[in-house]
Amino acid sequence: MSTIDPDLVWTGTLNALALAGRPKRTAGFYDTTLRDGEQAVGVVFDPERKLEIAKLVDGLGVGRIEAGFPRVSDEDKEAIRAISQAGLKAEIWGFARAMIEDVDAVADLGMKFAVVEAPISDAKLAALEVSRDKVLQRIGNAVAHAVKSGIHVAFFGVDSTRADLDFFETAYKTALDAGAKELAIVDTLAIASPEAVDFLVRRVKSWAGDVPIHWHGHNDFGLGTAGAIAAINAGASWVHGTVDGIGERAGNASLPEIAMALELLYGVETGFRLDRIRAASERLRAIAGYALEPWKAVVGQNLFIRETGAVAAQFHIPQAIEPYSSTILDTPRGIVLGKKSGVASIGIKCRDLGLDVPEASHAALLAAVKKIAITNRRLVTDAEFTDLVRRLG
Repeated sequence: MSTIDPDLVWTGTLNALALAGRPKRTAGFYDTTLRDGEQAVGVVFDPERKLEIAKLVDGLGVGRIEAGFPRVSDEDKEAIRAISQAGLKAEIWGFARAMIEDVDAVADLGMKFAVVEAPISDAKLAALEVSRDKVLQRIGNAVAHAVKSGIHVAFFGVDSTRADLDFFETAYKTALDAGAKELAIVDTLAIASPEAVDFLVRRVKSWAGDVPIHWHGHNDFGLGTAGAIAAINAGASWVHGTVDGIGERAGNASLPEIAMALELLYGVETGFRLDRIRAASERLRAIAGYALEPWKAVVGQNLFIRETGAVAAQFHIPQAIEPYSSTILDTPRGIVLGKKSGVASIGIKCRDLGLDVPEASHAALLAAVKKIAITNRRLVTDAEFTDLVRRLG
């Protein structure tokens, strides 16, 4: 069970009732920010930044970090080498296509863990002009070579959620027969509904036995978090994702969102440092040069900020307006002033800024705040509000 103080979680009893009698699950986190995350358009991480990101991710408590794809460039090799030597707590994984040269590049860096990938959907094979027989040969040869090189392999079937199910099974069993120890189901284009995720994970477990199953999801339909949770509930051992869900197209599944949901809604202890999520997100954004929607779950700027007057009137009782305490994420709460503010907002802002304003003046201040906000179509800054108090208070 989660070790979060239940007094800080205000989600009610509905989830516990719905989940009663279901087996307790565990979840391992496999971070691919350094490879799949870097595939976001326009993002480039140099070796120094990759090492910094790896340390940030390690500080979040993930079990595995994919350090990168060494055949991409010499810089990637340099980064992987530095990360491998950094003494991080997480297992450091490499990435290789089902090609002997790729596997050798991983082995040459002394890596002991690696994903070996190959496309297995007919659409991907047709695009690459590779036959089913040819890709099976590549899978068997590459995995066997990796195992012979002392590498613990997880086979990664690209676009596996769109593959013919019989060929899917053949491809993954080929990898197992060649020595793969783990299997990663890959929803490359994020087409699997949560129900389909459950179906596929259970189907693989029915013939793979105790082999650890990974789920690698993307977010094209906004279901990245839901799919990862469905995979864990179906018996997957590992979920892949990135910080903030950074990645190509609509991004990858977001590990922080998955961790929050599993901990607070499902009672699954993940080992994820929830109190460090927002700082890690902020730093990654600075490095990669992207912005987030302010209303984004877990890391959004507005998560604990209130403008609406009706909500501000309840601000003194956090559980009335929030599903969990901001202290879980180690972030402050606050009130901002704007068009939608109410009299209660004025009182809270005065207290926050240490302004001694008679309650009889609050209505006039509110009217002035709304006028500024509507005229300029924006919030009113603390400096502007302080000036209003000076002039009207």
